[in-house]
Amino acid sequence: METREQEPLKDGDLEEDPALALQRLVDLTASMVTPIRTLRSRYRLVQELGAGTYGRVLLARPRRGGPPVALKLLPRASASWTTFLREFCVGRCVSSHPGLLRTLAPPLQSPCHYAFAQEYAPCGDLSGMLEDRGLPELQLKRVGVQLARALDFLHSRGLVHADVKPDNVLVFDKACHRVALGDFGLTRPEGCPAPAPPGPLPSAPPELCLLQPPDTLVLRPELDSWGLGVLLFCAATAGFPWSVALAPDPGFETFAVWMTARPQPALPPHPWDQFSVAAQTLLRGLLALEPETRSQPTAVLDWAGEAWMVGGAEASEEVEEEEEEEEEEGTGGGGKEDSTGGEEEASLDEGSEEEEGAPLGTGP
Repeated sequence: METREQEPLKDGDLEEDPALALQRLVDLTASMVTPIRTLRSRYRLVQELGAGTYGRVLLARPRRGGPPVALKLLPRASASWTTFLREFCVGRCVSSHPGLLRTLAPPLQSPCHYAFAQEYAPCGDLSGMLEDRGLPELQLKRVGVQLARALDFLHSRGLVHADVKPDNVLVFDKACHRVALGDFGLTRPEGCPAPAPPGPLPSAPPELCLLQPPDTLVLRPELDSWGLGVLLFCAATAGFPWSVALAPDPGFETFAVWMTARPQPALPPHPWDQFSVAAQTLLRGLLALEPETRSQPTAVLDWAGEAWMVGGAEASEEVEEEEEEEEEEGTGGGGKEDSTGGEEEASLDEGSEEEEGAPLGTGP
């Protein structure tokens, strides 16, 4: 027998002490997780959208009808019950903001997986749009403004995303009229300890890259400011500025010398010379080497009216012309076609999911 569907979490549920409020929501949600015999009893599993260390995301069609969803699966053999509940609760609490990916109730558990649904972004993630070249300036600014507002909303709730990168930005249309930050697996209340990353991460700030296990770092919003700065560089150039924000990485050393030079050199080093003076000022603020001197994400809004790239105005005009042509043709800049009809269902590669009489499970 299934449990009742969870009452929707309200915007502002984390306005009290964030850590205590989040734990309260986790405790409340634990009794509301719906046990199911198989995921296929609820969804038609169409195809894999992504996979990582902690789980998989599948394109799924609800059996009872409705739009397709992105179904996030966490293996019960490796994912903790608390981690699953915390990610779901954070997602529900911030779902009211259009720049943050909406999480849908109820959370589920099958014999093999914890699962919850999120809204499906037809154009995939931002990294998929950057395979050949960076975004035209108009789209770049749209991405930057939306993410700045999303992070400001998140920080106002006392939360730090802690994993801002192109892979975690979902795109709803090719013109980037709407993008949303997703994957709240590492999101924690401000002040919580953050462990050292498992390996070199080009989006991580120097203070995090310097950590050695078992040392931890106190989470602050400045961590997301750095992630946003690196993301804007990636979105503009289709590449990371460095492999890791530490010496002796040549890309980072060049940047650090530029940042600390007194007086400032007349010309910035490559590849920073691709950016206008306004964009250089913005990026230098977000990517300040000392965390306490970093700009807030909303600094993006102060520079949105300026040119960001050398030759950016011409590129923006081309994008606007392309969008007008798409609207006239009726495409509206849509994303990948939803190919859920007539396909075989995606395999979970777990025979126990389909075994008759498999136990439902009641938590950890």
